[in-house]
Amino acid sequence: MSVGCESKTVDSALTGRIKQYAYRSLRVDLVGIANIQRYANAPVRMSPQGILPSAKSVVVMAIHHPDAAIEMGGINHPQEIGPYRVQYWMNSRLDEISYRLGLMLEREGYAAVPIVSSNIWRYKGYKDLTAQFAPDVSHIHSAVAAGLAEHGYNGLAITPEFGARQRYVQVITDAALEPTPLLEPGSVCDNCMLCVEHCLSGALSKEIDGMNVLDIEGKQYTFANKNLWRCAWGEHFDLDLDLPIPEHVDEEVILEQVAEHGFRGGEMGSCLRYCVPPERRYFDAGYTNAPRRKRDATPPETVDRATEDELRALAHDQGVEFVVASSAEELAAEGIDLRRDLPDAVSAMTLGVYYRRPEGPDATAGARQYLVELAAFDVARALERRGYSAMSCTSFPERDFHGKLGGIPEGWAVATATVVSSAPLQSTSRDLPAPGAPATDPEGAAIALKRLLCELGADLVGVAPAERIAALQPQLSALFDGKEHLVARDKAQRMYPYEPEIRVETIQTKTPEDHLQGAKSVIVVGLRFPKASVERTAREPAEAVGPYAFAQYESVNLLSLWCFRAMRWLEDRGYRAALTFDVTGTGSVTRTPPGEQPDVFCNRFAAVAAGLGHIGKGGFVLTEQFGPNVRFAAIVTDAEIAGDEATGDLSVLSSCAGCSRCLQACHTAAHTEDAQVEVAGTVERFHLVDRDRCDWAKRYSLVGEEGTKYVGWEMEVEVPERIDAAALDAALRQTPAIPKHRPCNFEACVLACPLAREQG
Repeated sequence: MSVGCESKTVDSALTGRIKQYAYRSLRVDLVGIANIQRYANAPVRMSPQGILPSAKSVVVMAIHHPDAAIEMGGINHPQEIGPYRVQYWMNSRLDEISYRLGLMLEREGYAAVPIVSSNIWRYKGYKDLTAQFAPDVSHIHSAVAAGLAEHGYNGLAITPEFGARQRYVQVITDAALEPTPLLEPGSVCDNCMLCVEHCLSGALSKEIDGMNVLDIEGKQYTFANKNLWRCAWGEHFDLDLDLPIPEHVDEEVILEQVAEHGFRGGEMGSCLRYCVPPERRYFDAGYTNAPRRKRDATPPETVDRATEDELRALAHDQGVEFVVASSAEELAAEGIDLRRDLPDAVSAMTLGVYYRRPEGPDATAGARQYLVELAAFDVARALERRGYSAMSCTSFPERDFHGKLGGIPEGWAVATATVVSSAPLQSTSRDLPAPGAPATDPEGAAIALKRLLCELGADLVGVAPAERIAALQPQLSALFDGKEHLVARDKAQRMYPYEPEIRVETIQTKTPEDHLQGAKSVIVVGLRFPKASVERTAREPAEAVGPYAFAQYESVNLLSLWCFRAMRWLEDRGYRAALTFDVTGTGSVTRTPPGEQPDVFCNRFAAVAAGLGHIGKGGFVLTEQFGPNVRFAAIVTDAEIAGDEATGDLSVLSSCAGCSRCLQACHTAAHTEDAQVEVAGTVERFHLVDRDRCDWAKRYSLVGEEGTKYVGWEMEVEVPERIDAAALDAALRQTPAIPKHRPCNFEACVLACPLAREQG
C-alpha cells in the first residue's frame, strides 16, 4: 500500500515542544514518535494513514503501572486484581493525555486525530479487515513503531524501562516530526516463557497458529499468533479462569459459557504480571510471587522536606485541596494495617477535595473522584521514581478515615484517595483547613473564572444572567412541555441478549432555579471536538468512527473535571454552584462505549444565552470558531456575575439559509416542524426534533448507518412510522449481545453540516 513520499525535513523544534508538553504538562513516562513510513505494511483499515490520509507522524505516549500494583495485584488469583484496578483510572488518564495532545497540535496548526486508550474494537473485523478485536490503530504495534518497545513472545509491547508495565495511547498527525530510533528485535524479550507458564487461559500455549511477524523498516518483530477469543476468556469476558476451557474457543463458545456460568470478574493478565526484562528482573519470594523490577534509584532512608513539598505541590497542581500523611504505627493503633496492601509500607498519604453535599443530582461525583485518584496515582509514581514502593487504589478504608479528619463543616463532605508507600513521610495534622469563605464582591469574577477555565483547557466560556435563561421558559414550555417519549434500559447483563425495560417520560422544561435555588448566573463552558476526528469520521479508507465516539465522551469528561474545579473556586468565595449538561431539559443522550452522554442538543439555549453561538436549522448550536463541533457544560451559581452579550455575530447562520443538509442526512426523519425562540431580542429559528426517532439512532444504536455498522455490527432496524413501546422492544432485542455495551454512534445531522466538516 502506498503511503506517500517520505518528507526530507522534520520539525525538530515542534518535536521538542511536543515531548516537553507530554512530559511536563501531561505527566507521561515515555514518548516516542513514528514516521508514517513505518506503517507501510499495516492493514489500511487499522492504520494511521487510513484514518488520516495526510498523516506524517504518530506520537505514542505511555504511563507506567506502579510496580506495587503489579507485584501485589493478582497475588492470590488473576481475577482478584486488587490494586491493579488502577488500570481503569490509567485508561481515563490516557484518554485525557491523547485528547489534550491532539488539541495542542491543532493549536500549532496541524491536523490531529487522538486515539482512545481502549474499549473501541471491531470484534469480528469489517469488510476486508479480517482481524478480530481490531482497534482503530493498535497501540501495541505503534509503541514498537515509535521506538518505545519491542514485541514480547506474549504479543505485548515491552519496554527496556518497565517491561509490560505500562499502557499506551497515540495521536495521529500531519506534522512531520523527528522519529525515535527503533529498538532492535530481541533486545528486550529473552523468551523466559514465564508468561506461558502462568497464563491460566492457555492463550500462549494452546491454539497458537505460528508466529506473527511485524516488519518495520526491515526489522522483523515476532510474537505468538494466539487465538484472541481464548485470550479474552477472563480479561475481556470475565469468565472464571478455573473453569475447564474447551480446546477451541470462539464467539459461540464464549456466549455459551456466559449463559451457563455467568461472570467471575476481570482478569489481571499474567502475561503482563510476569513480564520484566532480564536486566530489570529479580525475585523476592517473601515479598510477592511475581518477578520484581529493579529501579533506577536507591531510596533515601529519610524523606527531605523538599521532596515532601514537591509531592504536595504535584497534588495541589491538579486541584487537590488537602494532604494528610500518617505513619504505619499511627494507623495500626487505629486498626488500619498498611502492610495488607504493601509489605514494606511505612506511611500513607491521603489526598482530598471538599464538595458541598448536593441539593439535587450529584453531577460531579465522577469528576472529583477522578481528580483525587489520578493525583494519588501521580504521587505514587513520583515516589517510585525516587526508589520507594508505592501504590494508589489501595484497600485503605477511606470512609472510616474520614471520621478521623477534623474541620469538615456541616453540609460539606470530602472525596479522597490514599497512597501507601515505603517512604517514611512526616506525619501531619488531621485538622483540615476549612473550605469556603464569606461572600465577596463578585466584580471581576467573570474575568477570573474565564481565565481559570481557559487555563484548564476550555475553548469557550460565556456567562448568562439566570433571569435571561428563565425568561425563555414560557417559550420553551410551549414547544416541549407535555411531549412524551420512550426511555429504555437493558435489564440484562452485558454479553446477554438485550432485555428491554421501557417507560414513558414526559418532558418538563427547566429554569436555572430548578438546578439551584437562588440562581443568579449561568456559566457556560464549551470544549471542541478535534477537527480532523470529525472530518474523517466514517470516511474511506479506514471508515473509522472510534475517534468521533471518543470525542463525544472525553469532551464531557474534561468539561466535568474543569467545571468541578471552577465550582470549588466559587464555593471557596462563599457561593453555591451546581453542574448541569442540560439547563433547560430539552436535550437527550447518545450512547458511547462508556455509557450515555449528553447529545448535541443539550445546553443549546444556555450557550446562546451566554453569547457563544446561535441555533442552526438542525436544532444544534453553531459557533463562530468551531461550527457545531462543541459540547457544553453549565455551572449554575448564586454568584451575581456580569453577563455576556447574547446577540453575538449572526454571520455564522448565513450558511444555514439555503442549506438543508442536516435535515436530509437524518436516517430516521427526526426533524419535524419549524420553531423559534427569542433570546435577549434575537430570534433563533430551528427545527424541532422527534426525540423517539432521534434516539432510535444515536441512543439505541438501531441505525447502522449512524455509526454501528462501521464497527462491524450487522444490524439495521428500519424505523417504523410510529414508534411505540412494542416497536422499540422488538428492535432492541435484535441488538448483538457482545458489542451492545460498547456502541459507537454519531449524529448524522451534525456531520452533514458544512460548518462541521467539508462536504463531498
